[in-house]
Amino acid sequence: MKLKHLFASLRLLLILLLTPALFIKAMAQEPPTEQSEQDNRSERIISFHTDIRIDTSGMMYLSEKIKVYASGDQIKRGIVRSIPVYRKDIFGDRKSADFKITGILKDGKKENYKTKNDGSVRSIYIGNEDIILNPGVYTYEINYQTKGQIGFFKTYDEIYWNVTGSEWNFEIEKASATIVLPNGAQAGNTACYTGPSGSTSKNCSISINPDKSISFKTTESLPSGSGFTVASAFTKGIIHRPSNFELFYQDYLKITLTLLLLIGLGIYYYISWSRYGRDPEEPVIIPTFNVPNNWSPALLRYFYIKKIDDKSFAISIINMAVKKVIKISKGEGLKKEDYAVEKSTGLTNVLSKEEDAIYVRFFNKRNRIYINKSNGSTINAAKNAHQDRLKPQLNLKDFFISHKKHLIKSTLITLAVFVIFMVFVETGTPLMMLFLSPFIVIGGFCFFAGFKMIGESVPVGIFLIIWGAGFGGVPLYMLLSNLNKLPIISLVFIVASTIMYALYVYLIRAPTAAGTDVISKIKGFKMYLETAEEHRLNMLNPPEHSPELFEKFLPYALALDVENAWGAKFEELLNQADYSPDWYEGDKFYYHHIAKGLIVPFSSAVSDSKPDTGSSSGSSGSSSWSSGSSSGSSGGGGGGGGGGGW
Repeated sequence: MKLKHLFASLRLLLILLLTPALFIKAMAQEPPTEQSEQDNRSERIISFHTDIRIDTSGMMYLSEKIKVYASGDQIKRGIVRSIPVYRKDIFGDRKSADFKITGILKDGKKENYKTKNDGSVRSIYIGNEDIILNPGVYTYEINYQTKGQIGFFKTYDEIYWNVTGSEWNFEIEKASATIVLPNGAQAGNTACYTGPSGSTSKNCSISINPDKSISFKTTESLPSGSGFTVASAFTKGIIHRPSNFELFYQDYLKITLTLLLLIGLGIYYYISWSRYGRDPEEPVIIPTFNVPNNWSPALLRYFYIKKIDDKSFAISIINMAVKKVIKISKGEGLKKEDYAVEKSTGLTNVLSKEEDAIYVRFFNKRNRIYINKSNGSTINAAKNAHQDRLKPQLNLKDFFISHKKHLIKSTLITLAVFVIFMVFVETGTPLMMLFLSPFIVIGGFCFFAGFKMIGESVPVGIFLIIWGAGFGGVPLYMLLSNLNKLPIISLVFIVASTIMYALYVYLIRAPTAAGTDVISKIKGFKMYLETAEEHRLNMLNPPEHSPELFEKFLPYALALDVENAWGAKFEELLNQADYSPDWYEGDKFYYHHIAKGLIVPFSSAVSDSKPDTGSSSGSSGSSSWSSGSSSGSSGGGGGGGGGGGW
């Protein structure tokens, strides 16, 4: 018996010793609690509920209850709620839809917050900057009020509200909203939408409560980037509708101001152009085969395009060849693409001043020069001399009035109108465009100048390209990325005013009487050069077509950019004569496509020969809101936005 009692005592002692260990093991094997499940999942919005109450004044009182799980990843101090302060109407124009915060709570207690305005959005930072939250579940309540959100339609009024917004960084497991309509109002058509902005998906349900309030809730979770929007029509006339004047002020004032500014600007441009920019009455244009004022081809082109370009230089060389003073060869020199210019049999006294300057620079102690980089300094000296001798021969001010004073005045007036538009109609993107434009212009100038500079200095050229791309490219990217946010009214104003200004600048430069006379002569001469059937021109004794006539006027056709028409005019004759100019040697001479066959490659060769060197206020609503109860989408209506953690 004693032995039996001894074994029983040992067994009891063993049970007492093992029980705590077994209890601890069992506890460790228990299923995780809800809190531990929360710890193993990512941050998210567990529920998002909004109570909306509308009174007869049109004021909306909102209470958003946002229950989140915070793990310390993004939600460290609290959450950020971003709410738009503008709303787009049916015209695409942004209208003020500001709101006033009336209280912020966390878990039922008053919580610190601060706000930050960022253009069209006000962000509410809820939490204390000096306090880091412990991981867990928190419920935030945001109370605010807003006015001017009610839409007025022919047979009903409507609330169309973007409850959550689609710009949250987190998944929203459940979203819901309850709308309490104004006293006496009955609900009409109702609708709800889920998904990304613009989606017409309806993964949600709607119910009418006994107190006539309307409840909406999602039937699926909303991933990041998706939102929940609700809409309800209700009895017309409960909320005071704006008067015609108020409607005009709200919906059409900006449009009217924009039209008035554009009309006023257009009237100013017209009056200024009519007084100072009208061209004198042009004489009757008479087709002629006489060279206007007996000018050289380069001089004629200088008047025609009002500048001296590389083609002018090339045309002068071709005219020297036509006069048999020089000969042009292709395939000579270091490469088969190189051109060579050499002395010929003609006398130099037939050369114009600018052509003589080229001749002197090209053939100083030499009989031939190759058009390539090795002779870059000589060729550029010839180009500079050509320009220096050509420009003094023709004072464009004697033929054209630039009206610089009026251009400056019109520019200042245009800028003033732009500022008035931004102050009274629209700021935002137009203001940003005004600010960024100088950076884009300067950066673009340096960027393209860099490509031209590479021929002279590769390091400087590359520096200008990179610097210009950064200085102008970043502002240009910022501008382009915000164009989709530009209201239609702003886009219309900017495009229309820019076109009118450009047209004014083009038209204000009027010719003098002398300029008009030369212009009419050039038009008559050009008419002769490009008209194939000369009998239609009723000309007296036109010169007989011959290879010599073709060569004589070829440089002038090049100067007036009608060389191909001039070549086509002689195509049959030159084919029969098996024509090949004695002043040119090389590839086949494409007289019917002269620009492509000779002038373009020759001009390029000349260009490439540069030398190497080392609060809540507002009306009760709007008649211009789009309808959500009949045809809406997720992200439509007022409200919206999104948020995240901080």
